[in-house]
Amino acid sequence: MEIWLDTSDKKLISKAKKMGILHGVTTNPSIIASSSKSLEEVLNEVLQIQGGPVTAQVTTLDASSMIKQAEKLFAFSSRIIVKIPATEQGLEAITHLSKQKLPVMSTCVFHPNQVLLSCLAGASYIAPYFSRLHDSGEDAQSVLKEMLKLIEMYKFPTKLLAASLRSSEQVRQCMDMGIHAVTLKEKIFAEFTGDHPLTLENLDRFAKDWENAKPSQLLPEKES
Repeated sequence: MEIWLDTSDKKLISKAKKMGILHGVTTNPSIIASSSKSLEEVLNEVLQIQGGPVTAQVTTLDASSMIKQAEKLFAFSSRIIVKIPATEQGLEAITHLSKQKLPVMSTCVFHPNQVLLSCLAGASYIAPYFSRLHDSGEDAQSVLKEMLKLIEMYKFPTKLLAASLRSSEQVRQCMDMGIHAVTLKEKIFAEFTGDHPLTLENLDRFAKDWENAKPSQLLPEKES
């Protein structure tokens, strides 16, 4: 399962990169607006910090304008995946861009119908909103399972990226389902990657036992 970060925070992105677990970074208009920086500034920073893909979302609603914005974003960097909403106009834009072999992420997805249509249009990724499905009264896990089943049954090359996750338990649910990718905000990333208490407990025991071992040249007490 690919792990993405849903942020523009440079420290967090750098940390995940050093851990060797980061696939890419997702952004959206809200993330850009809250950064107090221009879209170009945010994209430049994120592209420089890590070597994976970065998503940027179009801000218009009609197909022709979406296509124009998407082409500008692709021209900015070959590592950008453009996020386009799974609307009628969005599907038209996804179809046009996919025919040009440009990677697109279909976003704001809430129903299996949108998954099938986005796959047929040629989307590389599809981003369903897990917690918002739950908030609407849906069984979010069942809906995502149905979405995944569609992709697998028809052998689409499209990947399902679960967004709007609010707990590490929801991340584990995505793992159990076989979801292709998740994008995590800082709090959930910290929960999911934090050291397990039993791991720390055992490391503490090893450290105490090591104090009684004979001195070692191979493993000196302090590395220079």
